[in-house]
Amino acid sequence: MAAQPLAFVTVVFESEFALLELQARSMARFLPSELAAEIVVIDNSARGMSRGRRDSLLDEYGPLRDRVRILRPRDIVRVPLATGWRSQQVLKLCVVDRLRAEHYVVLDAKNHFVATVAETYFWSPEGRLRGTSYGYRTHPLQESLVRVLDYLGVDSAVFLDRFTATVTPFALYSGEVRRMIADVTAKAGRPFAREFVTRRLTEFFLYSGWIVASGRSLDEVYDLTQAPAPAVWPKDANPAGIARAIEKSDVSPSPVFSIHRRAIASLAPDAGSALVEFWTGRGLFPDSQAARAFLDRVTREVRRAERWSGARNLPIRAISAARSVARRPR
Repeated sequence: MAAQPLAFVTVVFESEFALLELQARSMARFLPSELAAEIVVIDNSARGMSRGRRDSLLDEYGPLRDRVRILRPRDIVRVPLATGWRSQQVLKLCVVDRLRAEHYVVLDAKNHFVATVAETYFWSPEGRLRGTSYGYRTHPLQESLVRVLDYLGVDSAVFLDRFTATVTPFALYSGEVRRMIADVTAKAGRPFAREFVTRRLTEFFLYSGWIVASGRSLDEVYDLTQAPAPAVWPKDANPAGIARAIEKSDVSPSPVFSIHRRAIASLAPDAGSALVEFWTGRGLFPDSQAARAFLDRVTREVRRAERWSGARNLPIRAISAARSVARRPR
């Protein structure tokens, strides 16, 4: 079965603007035009990107520029008061009504492509979307998985050894997302976004859990053998951590590499040198000097934006903490 073109969706906020430029540049270089039906950037920043920033970003998409739309949250759904992390999850699902493609891939700004994307990365030979699975018995997100599956009336114990991963890229069926949102809304008796935030749901667990709750197995709908993208997390922001991620990328069938903004913010100079050479070797920059200039700029921007966004979320976190206390049994 021939692979169908996909929509690509990225939600971004202030701390991630520069990383999004790298993602756009990587898509221009490595994402075949026939695989990209549309590209949607959801600007979840407080004030919105400046006109200059938008123009610079669009230029980075190169030949894919005419497929890019930049939306604001209000263009998609009214999200109740929530931290940026929670609101981004709502937007990743509710954006489906603004998409034309029958399938879409959610990216985070930390993702960028480092090799040509083959259609087999997102599609199995028989036409199922591909994804990754994890075990959750000792995983930090076990509690979130259990909470969502309990909410859906699914026995979580059955899935602790294997369930869909929550990392991006994550491919979704647009029709399934629409049906899931409609079902949750009807049963909750209130808007989907409000139910999602109030119940402290998580986007990919809810989506995959709803598929299971509808009477199908994950393997009926997905091929869960996709190679995960090598990633640099904040704890890995050192020479050894960077080297491990690069070594994995060199042998991995995944065309995606990920580096978290907080890893960038805490990156040691010697670790940054390896990253610069990696990006240059993969053709994302013409030379090491250009890659180093970009890394220095993104580091400054991330550090500055992180300080600002932390202050922005303080009132929301205080309200969320008060709500949690109010929900506890007395």
